[in-house]
Amino acid sequence: MKEIIQIEKGYPLMTRLFVILLVMSIIACAPINSNARKGVQTAIYNVGYQVLDFKYPKKGEERELTAAVWYPTAAQPKLYNYGGPTMGNIAFNATPLAKGVIYPLLVFSHGYGGSGLGSVFFTEQLAARGWIVVAPDHHDRHSVIRIRTGQKKDFNRRGFLLHAGKIASSSPDDRINYLYRLDEMKLAIDRMLNHPLFGKLIDRNRIALGGHSLGGFTALGLCGTIERRFDPRVKAVLLFSTGSGGYLYRETELARVKIPSMLFMGERERNQLRGSKTMSEVSGKIHRNLSPPKYFLEIKGASHFSFNNRFAENRRARMLIGTKKQFEVIRRYSIAFLEKHVAGKKDADQVLKGRDRMLAQYIRKLTPGQSK
Repeated sequence: MKEIIQIEKGYPLMTRLFVILLVMSIIACAPINSNARKGVQTAIYNVGYQVLDFKYPKKGEERELTAAVWYPTAAQPKLYNYGGPTMGNIAFNATPLAKGVIYPLLVFSHGYGGSGLGSVFFTEQLAARGWIVVAPDHHDRHSVIRIRTGQKKDFNRRGFLLHAGKIASSSPDDRINYLYRLDEMKLAIDRMLNHPLFGKLIDRNRIALGGHSLGGFTALGLCGTIERRFDPRVKAVLLFSTGSGGYLYRETELARVKIPSMLFMGERERNQLRGSKTMSEVSGKIHRNLSPPKYFLEIKGASHFSFNNRFAENRRARMLIGTKKQFEVIRRYSIAFLEKHVAGKKDADQVLKGRDRMLAQYIRKLTPGQSK
């Protein structure tokens, strides 16, 4: 680790600490339990799970985008190992439930270096509520883990830390380096809508995007921040701890987003630096400039990695692991937000109107000038 610290000296100390914790957190997985707990919306469906490969041409070559897909099914679920110690409760390769029902779609983008399995604690539970959820493996320069193959044996830790530090110190002028993620997210939407099995089961008027960390930047890129990439099919955006959503977009660009949004941050992130700004400043920039209805939630005791089910199992990394209560409140408000603003379920307001004890901050702005 001493050698790694030395190669990061060009970046601020807090940025160096952030990227070191980042690689610690995604190098392994912590077990999850997808069964509904007290305070979490009750599962309506059993959950099916498949892994799809979307082939597409790029620069004269055929490439492949691998994606994890969760969906409602009538098949009986079983305990399932996604890789390492990460467990779920799904029916693998089961037939989707298709009895005259169409489902909303969420496309979720993982953080830099992660994979589509990064937020299984949330994606699996959302599918149990009657959603189709797709989460692709982005082609980041460095990836610790992949959906199909698990942890990469040839992972370049030093290169990862260098590039993660570069991302954390980026500006809007640098985002051209990460636009490939927007292309991949749009590809996932298009391929799901045209998929022979899932396409006919998706409600094309109820599509949402979500993302964690650099995945938040990715999702916002299709929501209006970059005019030529705006996708009018998207009805809401869900953001988990995304500093990049602030420092890779200008305030005027964030102000172009006119759909409902929900932004989460961890309480322990407040003073962590992203470049020269604290996470509180960056998150404030995002929330301030997005249009209502919009929600900002700060989770008590949470870190940047409390929104991701991948964590190293050593003593240092345990300090970052999301607790059961943190996972529950993230799920509960995320699902309520999507059910209200995308699926059109009025009873979701029962959650959104309340302030859970696990929220250090909760700002709910439904119309201009309204703060609660």
